[in-house]
Parts: sequence; structure tokens; C-alpha cells
Amino acid sequence: MKRFLLACLVCATITAVPSCDLKYFESTEFGDIIFDPSLAIPVGSITYTVAELFEELNEGGAVIAPNAEDVVTLTFTETLQSQSASGFLTVLDQNFGSSLASGTNLSNPPIATTISVSELYSFDLSQTGDEAYDSILFSAGSFDFTASSDIGADVDFTASFISLEDAAGQIVMNGSLPSGGAAFSQSASLVNGKGLFHLDDQGNPSSSKFLVRIEYTISVGPTNSITADQRVSFNLGINNTTFQTIYGNVGNQALNVGEQDISLDFFSTFDGGNITFADPTIRFIFDNSFGFPLGIDFQQITAVSGSGTNIPLQGAVVDNLQVVNAPTITQQGDFVRTEIEINAGNSNIADLLSSKPTRFLVNVGAESNPTNVPAAYNFIDISNILDASVEIEVPLELNINGLTAEEVVNFTSGADLSDATRLLFRVIAENELPLGGRVELQFRDGSGNVIYTVDDRPAFTAASVGLDGRTNEVAMSTVDILIPEEGIRIIENATTINVVATLSTTDAQSGASVKLFNDYELRFQLAVQADARVNLNGN
Repeated sequence: MKRFLLACLVCATITAVPSCDLKYFESTEFGDIIFDPSLAIPVGSITYTVAELFEELNEGGAVIAPNAEDVVTLTFTETLQSQSASGFLTVLDQNFGSSLASGTNLSNPPIATTISVSELYSFDLSQTGDEAYDSILFSAGSFDFTASSDIGADVDFTASFISLEDAAGQIVMNGSLPSGGAAFSQSASLVNGKGLFHLDDQGNPSSSKFLVRIEYTISVGPTNSITADQRVSFNLGINNTTFQTIYGNVGNQALNVGEQDISLDFFSTFDGGNITFADPTIRFIFDNSFGFPLGIDFQQITAVSGSGTNIPLQGAVVDNLQVVNAPTITQQGDFVRTEIEINAGNSNIADLLSSKPTRFLVNVGAESNPTNVPAAYNFIDISNILDASVEIEVPLELNINGLTAEEVVNFTSGADLSDATRLLFRVIAENELPLGGRVELQFRDGSGNVIYTVDDRPAFTAASVGLDGRTNEVAMSTVDILIPEEGIRIIENATTINVVATLSTTDAQSGASVKLFNDYELRFQLAVQADARVNLNGN
């Protein structure tokens, strides 16, 4: 918007840049003053495109370019925090234990006797929520097994961990538990190991089941006695694991998509008046390689106006959980892109941007496997990631009604006015834009005090708009500014000029929106006529 203010400021330009053809200027009387083109000094010719008028928005991160309709569009893009697999899901340590009784009463048999005992155990995995694992490929961790016996005879055992494999295959541990002897303890690395939790103890498909078969033999000699309630006890643990890949269902868990405070400083230029955008959009772009869909919650999106008022996003896009799609098991390793658009049809986004916000707070929530989508087989790999970005797109299809903008610019030409006794400026505007402006110039001294004012007056006239939405003729206007000697003496002491512009689009009061097309131009021709003191001494 600074360019609009500079465009208005040409009415007070006094630096000579000879390039103007004075055929544009006609003689005009100002009481006892006549603007005479033959006496005038051409100041210059200035042409602005729509993009140039908004060019300082590039400094605020906006990309300014025409859309498919050739309407100049402002686009702001921000990246939200990415969610990694390790930050989303943690596999808990697992600890199970039980015991297996001998089931036999036998005391001092005449000859050595062997008793065999076997049992298949099924344990449920401990989990953080409602996840259900079919298998886990481990990248780190250990498997720890201990066994002890209170049986009054020697025991030889085999523990087959049906649900667990290390790099060599299924983990099987064998050992002996002497009568009255020490307990057995052994560990195995789970680096490149695998957990298979997809069957129950009947061999039926299931999830999150850990199966282990305990088999042992008791050698009862003539000097041994055992009872049916004596037993072998065991404990096992899966500890300090990290996963490479998990298959099954990760359940319904929250993801941290992240939050962003987006600065819209260009709105801070505006003060009074109204601006209404007809078709702004916010587009959220999600690139998801997680093997499960996501529900997206937009309830924490808020515009903060210049006065500090929070205006929350509302509408159907907020009321209904949005869905981010996921790759299928056959697409593992790929990204699936989902774009969710917030527009005037599904939200109050136009109200948010029309409030002239200085900040846009984006805090997006997400959850895995939302209830409003069909159940899907899940996977998660340590390399999976959810990348998210937000794109605010504002086509300059708008209504501006008395919008006030201010900008302070340096004034360094005071010393050049020492010989001037009267200045008469003429500015002719040729405007193809459906946007007109008025301007007031406030000259300020070094302390910021207003010492001279050029009163509010038209700077350029809005062009009329045809039925096709484009302006149908160039709007011509002429602005004359007369600064008498007493005013010149004052502004010699000015250091800055506060430019106050009031802008309105064509038929603004009727609520009509106009489009600022990329090929529109605003042109100014400037000239100045000055009276100066004559030094009779010729010095």
C-alpha cells in the first residue's frame, strides 16, 4: 500500500526530473494566478502497475502475481512444524510372567522317572491407547528372560517365543534349573528383530498377542519328591525398544502438526474505513507418508485485528473434522498429498481478512484414524513424516470504502525552496483502476509537529466498470496545489511529510466488489510553476 501513498505524494513532488511533455497541461486561472505551461517546469511522468502499487508486500513475504483470471493476487506461504514418526508413537516396554505347575505328586520312585510338562501362554501387549499391533520391526532393544523352580528335582526347560524373532530367527532359550539351584537368566538383542503379534493361542488372526510355549522335563530319582503344586516360574521383558516399522492399527492418537503466528503487517498501514475481500482462501497442504488417515481440526485459527480483537474461524470447515488421506500398504514409502481449502463458502474467512488483521494465528490439531473415515490397515515407519504448510491467497477482488492509510516519508527539499515565493503544482492522472484516492499532506518538523497542511483533495478518480467486470475507460483527473510564500517559508523547516490517503473503489457505497487486473495502470504527469526572488546584483 506504500505505493498508493507515494502515488498520492506526487502531488507535492518538487524535484525536477525533465521527462514530461507539457502538451498535457492547459492554462488555468487561480484568481490572479495563471498556470502557464510555457512557464512551467516538467517534473516527470510516473506509471504504476497494480503489482507495483502493492510491491512492498513482498517485504512481508507475499508473492504478488496474477491468478488464472489475470487478477493480481497476494499469496503468503508458511510452513508448519513437521511431525515425525518417533515423536508420534512410542512402543512401551513389555513385561509378562507366569508359572507352570508340575501337576504330579511323586515321592522317591524306585527308578528314575521323567515327567514332561508343556503349556502355551498368550499375553496382551501393554499399549498407550487403543492401538493394535500385528507386527513390529525393531531397530533397537533387548529381550530378557528369567526362570526359576521350586520343584524338588532337576528341571530342563525350553522356552519358545513364538511371537519374537531376532536376526537369526525365532528366539528359543534352553536351560536347566537344578533342584535348589540358581535361577536362569538370558538376554537377546532385538536389533533387526521382529515381533509377530497377529495370532491368538488358537492360531486365529488377532492383534497385540504375545505367545510363548514353556516346556520342561523333571528328572525324579529315588531320592527326590515332588508335589503337584510345585512349579517353574518365568518372567520376560521387551525393553528399551525403538521401532523401524509397525503394522496393524495405531489407534486414535493426537499428532502435533504445529502452530504458526503469521504476520500481516501490511494491514497495519490502514486506519479508518473498510476493506472487504470477495474471494480469499486459505489452503492447507499436507504431504503424508504415515500409513493411516488423519482428522484435522481447524478450531484454533484466529485473526488478530489491529486493536487486538480475536476473530475465530467459523463455519462448516471448522464444525466438521477434515480428513488427510494416507498411502496404502502397497504405497509404503510414498507421500500422499491432501489440500484442504478454507474459503468464503465454508467459513467466515472473508470476515477475518476484512478485519484488517495484523496477525494470523494458526494452530492445527490432528488425530490418527478419525471416526468419520472407514477403517484402514495401518503402518508406520520411522522415516514417515507429515509435512504441512499453509497458503493464504487473496485475489484483489475487493470493496474499499473510505479506507484510510498513512505513511511518513522523508522531506529533504526544504533548502531548495529558499528563493521560491510561490509554487503551483499540477498533476494529471490517467487511471485504469477502479480505485480512486484523496490525499492530505502534513508537513512535520524534526519534533514530529505538523507545521503545514495541504488539505484533503482528490488525487485520482476511480475508473468506471463495465458489465464484463473490467474498467471501460480511462478516468482522467487534474489536481492543482498552490503553496504561497508564507507556506513555503514554513515547509522549509519540514523534515518529513505524513501522507494521509483515503481510498475507495468504484461504486464502493453500493457494496460492489471490483477486480484489479494485472494490466491496469495508473499514470501521472507532473509540472510545477514557481515564482522566485530575483537577485538584482546578479550574484
